[in-house]
Amino acid sequence: MSAFAIPTDPQFESIYNLVPKKLPKIVKAPQHVSKHDHNAKIPHSALSSKGPNIGQMRKDVKTASYLKKKSNPKHILKPLDPNQIKPFNYNNKINNKAPVPNKNEKPIMNLMTEKNFITANAVECILRVPSLPVSNQTADFLAKDDYGKVPGYLAEVKAEIKNENEMIDNFVKSQMDGYTDDAPEMCVQMPEEEREELIHSLKLKWGAVNKKYQVLVMHTMFEGNRKHAKESFEKQLNDIEADLSKLQVVGPVMVAE
Repeated sequence: MSAFAIPTDPQFESIYNLVPKKLPKIVKAPQHVSKHDHNAKIPHSALSSKGPNIGQMRKDVKTASYLKKKSNPKHILKPLDPNQIKPFNYNNKINNKAPVPNKNEKPIMNLMTEKNFITANAVECILRVPSLPVSNQTADFLAKDDYGKVPGYLAEVKAEIKNENEMIDNFVKSQMDGYTDDAPEMCVQMPEEEREELIHSLKLKWGAVNKKYQVLVMHTMFEGNRKHAKESFEKQLNDIEADLSKLQVVGPVMVAE
């Protein structure tokens, strides 16, 4: 008889789930029994056999001497001295509001002035200090003394940039001395004019190739010759960009003889 593996996954449907299973027997833990006597009196408890014993018992309290209904409380409340009671007076109020006007009171009406506002306005305008006229015309920058001249701060900025470039070139040359001393005849420094000319020529070539590449990529289907041409243009652009990055480095460019 071969044994079958019963799947244990609860989400897996199987015919073995229809077989009734035996429920495990629940074994209860033994009941806890205190080691102390439950019939013994609780020490320091407020509920004892003689009644509650919260606090100390007072023996001087008379339970019959409480204030009863309709009884005279003279032995509790002392009468006040009438001379100490101040009579109430309405004039003692603070922050009284203004009284309401009487019906016979009439407001002052028909107030007139003899001031001539036209004459007063004219005198005020005559005595006023005139303000400077505001010109709507824009300033003529061509008539300025420094028109067409290079600002002084630009010369200072150019001098700082030149000094920084010279310092970087000297540093690069000092770092390259160890390599050029070993093989002085293998590498020479490229002239600056030739370097600028090569960069300009590479930029023009990159623009021409990129123009052809942009015309080609307008097509959505790249099959056959179009696919090869697209890959060729991308390779040329990458090569030109790599050459430009080598020529545009900071410092002198060393080339082999």
